Amino acid sequence: MDKSTVVGLALGWGLVALAIILGGVGFGPYIDIPSVIIVIGGTSAVTAGQFEAADLKRITPAIKVSMNNVKVEPLPELIEKTIFYATEIKKHGVMHIEQKVLTETNPFFKEAFQLLVDGTKPDVLQPLLETKLEHIDIRHGAMISLFGNIGGTAGAMGMIGTLVGLVAMLANLSDPAAVGPAMAVALLTTMYGALIGTLFAGIIESKLAQKHKVETTACEVIITGASMIAAEESIGNIKMKLNSILVEIPE
Repeated sequence: MDKSTVVGLALGWGLVALAIILGGVGFGPYIDIPSVIIVIGGTSAVTAGQFEAADLKRITPAIKVSMNNVKVEPLPELIEKTIFYATEIKKHGVMHIEQKVLTETNPFFKEAFQLLVDGTKPDVLQPLLETKLEHIDIRHGAMISLFGNIGGTAGAMGMIGTLVGLVAMLANLSDPAAVGPAMAVALLTTMYGALIGTLFAGIIESKLAQKHKVETTACEVIITGASMIAAEESIGNIKMKLNSILVEIPE
């Protein structure tokens, strides 16, 4: 589990709850059904209208991804493993690694080195892996965009709710009993929109983007290593090239 995501979400919502409690009026005044309908209902409707059903079905899995660690080796370990495979192939031939490749748990790594075992030429192997990486990028990008859209839409629906509340309030200035509920809608929709956009969608979007970067960088290491092995580059050249990718990654 990615503790920073869980802690960030829990701490953010917890601090808001603590502020409400310390305010002395309890949670009751902060619960308003019309505001919930406008912000949550409106955001859900707009998101459903803007994205395909296949993407909408991936919302829950994407949230789970944001709350778990990326399932790839740290880059130094991945580079070390790639160099190990390159060395084994140099010493014993590509068929020597066949059984070990089958035990790999990283699907991208397994597929890349299975192509090596199958004797795929470098001018074919690299485009194949790059195409696969492009599809990963598209799939991940859709989810990152979706949560970015949720954050922006929630804020916009909050502003729409504010306008709805203000219109209702101005239309009933002569009735003091109606001003309070209308003002509650005006203020609480803005609050709900900001909370959803910042303390939910914003955190998930940022975490998905970071995890996407980690995974795609690992894939780039695998593509580079496998392509250089297929081209029968020296171990020294492979090591230098892969380590240069590692150096480019900020600490």
